[in-house]
Amino acid sequence: MTEPEAASDAGAASRADRELTDFLDLLIELLGDGARARLVERSLDAPDAEQRMRRLRSAFNAHRVDGRSGRMGALARGLDERTREEGFRVLHSWNHTRHTFTDDVVPALLVDYYRAASGAERGGEAGSAADAATSRSDEAVVFAVLVDYYFLNLLSLAAIRAVAAGDPDAQLARVDRALELLHGEGGSGHRFVRDAETLVIYAVSQFHPEEQAYDRLIERVARLEEARRFTFACASAAVLSAHLRWGFWVMYERDVLRMRADNVGDYPWLLATVHTLLRAWTDAEPGSDRRDAAGGALLVALAADPWIMRPKCPEVLADFRDMHAECWAMIEAAGPALLGDLDRHAPERGLYSPLGLLFNFPHNALVAQVTLALLESRPRAVSINALFEHPGDRERSRDLERLASDLMAFSRATPDRLGYKGAMLIAYDPLTALRGHAMTMETLRAELPG
Repeated sequence: MTEPEAASDAGAASRADRELTDFLDLLIELLGDGARARLVERSLDAPDAEQRMRRLRSAFNAHRVDGRSGRMGALARGLDERTREEGFRVLHSWNHTRHTFTDDVVPALLVDYYRAASGAERGGEAGSAADAATSRSDEAVVFAVLVDYYFLNLLSLAAIRAVAAGDPDAQLARVDRALELLHGEGGSGHRFVRDAETLVIYAVSQFHPEEQAYDRLIERVARLEEARRFTFACASAAVLSAHLRWGFWVMYERDVLRMRADNVGDYPWLLATVHTLLRAWTDAEPGSDRRDAAGGALLVALAADPWIMRPKCPEVLADFRDMHAECWAMIEAAGPALLGDLDRHAPERGLYSPLGLLFNFPHNALVAQVTLALLESRPRAVSINALFEHPGDRERSRDLERLASDLMAFSRATPDRLGYKGAMLIAYDPLTALRGHAMTMETLRAELPG
């Protein structure tokens, strides 16, 4: 690269960092100064339910927040364009029928989805008798959750740009601050995700046709400080495992080679996740909370494809043989101690286990949770991250089983919510958790000496 080219690249990177900083500054300001409540009030000021929904939908598509559509819209579109060039679409959804991305932003689509779902739930047409039956206080709650979801999507765009920034850790810290404000006073009270790292995963969790984009993302995540890499790996373990196990049991008829061939982009990400968790487990003190967290997440990650961690590198990871070899060396060195730690996180009958959670994409699971809050006019105080972890007590386990069951019931409620061959897109099955653990442990024990 010539000096002028290097200078040009450095200038572009600096400009991108400034735009991200401006975007986060504006988001933090809006989340803290009552802009959300004012947007809800302006939308509710329309004379009928249909116009109120249209007004909110239009505000989302135009990024018209508190009269600042020009600055917010310009920044959002600029950052979105950079992200598109790298292979990801954060603010728009993939249309599986037309094989293209939608023109409307995802929060606007959720307005439509809610209207249709509320009509079906109440046995009426959305926008008519069903809407009239809803009290204005309930409608205000619904609008507050929708506005928070809109800001969540903007924050997911900021998170994916933060990973690409010159100082990604500092920018992700600012995303965390904005997320804290989103969940704080002045909002709906609904909790979406726990941290900036999960926002990054949410940003890329729907279908994207350019699989190489995921490889670039993993390279960027590798630059993060160790604590953030670990947080990202714990969330990735649950997301990738639920996604791949859903495919294994539902779509690929337990044919692991078909699953690998259809999910090539996920496997380097899965390997990097296993590598990070093995490193964390190895470096942590025996009996420490850190080792316990690493062991629990590692079991979930390995269950995604129990046969991937064998001495011989599988073909799907042929370009990553060195990392695969390093992972196997750590497993072999740990031996019985690691197996014992993994077994401590085995599913127990009557207790929630993340190994029982299956979904095609985490994007659908989060949207389902938000839609339930909308239909009930009741924000949910438990983030989606809670479903990714082993519960600490029986009361927590009951809450998580109830949430997982609610999501499954919503997923199968109407035919339009079903996927491949009528399969539920979200499922929770304790028996699948037991099977997943058994297959994982049997595969490891078969490969380890002694």
